[in-house]
Amino acid sequence: MAGDWIKMRSNLWDHPKVVKIVSAICPQGVRDMSVRCRVVGALMRTWSLADAHTDDGILDGYDANALDAAVGIEGWSCELQNVGWLIIEAQRLIVPRFTEHGGKTAKRRAEDAARKGWARKRVRKT
Repeated sequence: MAGDWIKMRSNLWDHPKVVKIVSAICPQGVRDMSVRCRVVGALMRTWSLADAHTDDGILDGYDANALDAAVGIEGWSCELQNVGWLIIEAQRLIVPRFTEHGGKTAKRRAEDAARKGWARKRVRKT
């Protein structure tokens, strides 16, 4: 529950799973970048919500309707499940592989990697 930032891919706009979600939610919007922006924004909202309320990717007490309402897209949870980015259970939602990409340990790994990368660049310049 670190809450201050989340890890997202810079090429998420073109990820095949994003295209699949856009196609399912708004088939006529596949070529409309604003629809992809909405989907990527909804992903950020979803992953931010998980980051704020769990350390392990398990959102106890949430169901598909609660997440759909939080994101503002009907059917959102089901589409995330269809592409493997969410598991819907009776009284909870699970974000698969959350600890690889979210939470304190993933953030620490990302910050360490960035710091080491900057250090290597400085060494090369000298």
